[in-house]
Amino acid sequence: HLVSPYFKALGAFLAGYAGATALLQLWALGYWWSFGLPIAAGFAACRWLWHPWALLARNFKGETRRLPLMLLWLLLTAVGHNVREYLHARLGPIRDVRSVRELARPGAAVFFRLRGPFYVDKPHAGHYATHWMTRDKSGVRRYSAACYYACPLLASNTDTTATLALPPAWLGYTFQHFLGNNLSSSELDWRYQNFVARSDARFDSLNLSDFTYLLRQEHPVYTLTRAAAASHLPSGQNPLLLTPVQAPFAARGTSSLRWALGLTLVGSFFIVLLLLTMSLNPFMATNR
Repeated sequence: HLVSPYFKALGAFLAGYAGATALLQLWALGYWWSFGLPIAAGFAACRWLWHPWALLARNFKGETRRLPLMLLWLLLTAVGHNVREYLHARLGPIRDVRSVRELARPGAAVFFRLRGPFYVDKPHAGHYATHWMTRDKSGVRRYSAACYYACPLLASNTDTTATLALPPAWLGYTFQHFLGNNLSSSELDWRYQNFVARSDARFDSLNLSDFTYLLRQEHPVYTLTRAAAASHLPSGQNPLLLTPVQAPFAARGTSSLRWALGLTLVGSFFIVLLLLTMSLNPFMATNR
């Protein structure tokens, strides 16, 4: 009476959400919709289970059934997000580019495969570094830092002349590091400068031409945009930022699929275990 409705709700959620995402291409609605839609769909599934799980209600308010419902809501939200990422990776528009100059008009493509000559202008790369602090509930101050690099992607090294209006695209690179807890100002500055120096050395050692395809940053963080703006070449207000990917093109989205499957299996195990071990309402069980 408890496990069967759960798997029905889980199956309906996966089939409905995945089908709607694939058919309607819901990722085009924007970044926040990737979280908002699975939250709403997960809430609808939990709302449907409110009555089938009435056996768990110890009183008319049903407090005890709220625990598995809350766990299920979190599970469906996480699974839905990864399903969306997987479908986006598998079904997102692909474009084969013969000339880098074609990227000046990228269209709706998400993935780009360069089929012609190109030049990654590392000498004119823009760099932006920052650090920040977060405080947890116990008052511990946690410091982190990040370095962002943006390299102009050009058709040839001659495009770096002053006659070039705007680079067609930029390759973005990000390095992040946890600096430590409760650092003094001097310790924070030393660790931050050390991280920036190591990031610069790591970036300088990269072979920027070694990638399989390029992934479009549809909602780039402002930090990468600031890195592009720091270059000696003009970047414009909305530069096309691309992330180089070295993995095989056919393997795109597999990480999100593994997360979705893993979360579904592990989450279902704990929810079913909870359903089988929780005490039932004697009155409701007798009436059934």
